[in-house]
Amino acid sequence: MVNEIPILIKTTHSDSELQKRLHWFRQQPGCNWTLTRSDEEELSELTITRRGVCLTNGTEQLAFHPSMALIRLINLLRGGSDRYLEATQLKAGDTLIDATLGLGTDALIGAWAVGAKGSVLAIEQSPILAALVQDGLNHFQEIIPNAKNEDKQATWLALAQASRQIKVCWGEHRELFRHIPSSSVDVVYFDPMFRHTRQQSDSIQPLHRWSDHSPLDHEAVLEACRIARQRVVLKERKNSSEFRRLGFEILLGGRYSPVDYGIIIV
Repeated sequence: MVNEIPILIKTTHSDSELQKRLHWFRQQPGCNWTLTRSDEEELSELTITRRGVCLTNGTEQLAFHPSMALIRLINLLRGGSDRYLEATQLKAGDTLIDATLGLGTDALIGAWAVGAKGSVLAIEQSPILAALVQDGLNHFQEIIPNAKNEDKQATWLALAQASRQIKVCWGEHRELFRHIPSSSVDVVYFDPMFRHTRQQSDSIQPLHRWSDHSPLDHEAVLEACRIARQRVVLKERKNSSEFRRLGFEILLGGRYSPVDYGIIIV
């Protein structure tokens, strides 16, 4: 899926670092950037600043940030649990394919779990999101705040390390799976939930605009089972019929959570 609608790309300053970042974005496949616009055109804008990159569409803004990954990892480092990790059973040295990257929250937690000897291939069908997240991972150190809280600072540093384990790949996951050898990765993970995003969800709606809304198809699941050595995991809304349709067994737990996880052991 190529982004056919042009997006205005600009920098706030002319220094060499921002120009280098601008050049990087212009080289990313599938994106349709423009450096100019006419007076009557209302284009979405990607603005590269000294503090980061922001994608704006009208009043909506989208930027890379570890977001809930930060809160979840603070909890994990304090000895807490995480339903995603319970479902995926990732351990140090594992290889993970996150087939529906989004803004990378689960990919970051997965990368932390597999550690320096593991790896995460993160697939994103939207070329804009793929570029935005890869740029954020490339510049992760620059967004780390000077947190006075020791737990928070340690978590930021752990996420920065995890960000180096993630490789973002733009494309349709089913097509990319076909080029991957059988039983060559440990876990394949799907989170296709954004097609159900509610209009009143202000924090998610900007992401929904740029993401793919297609339901997960059975062929993609079969391909995932072929390339996985351990398990395939699906995150969906609680009581979703997708688990049954696609052949996943729902994991118990998360009684008050709006989501469930399903697994296929391979």
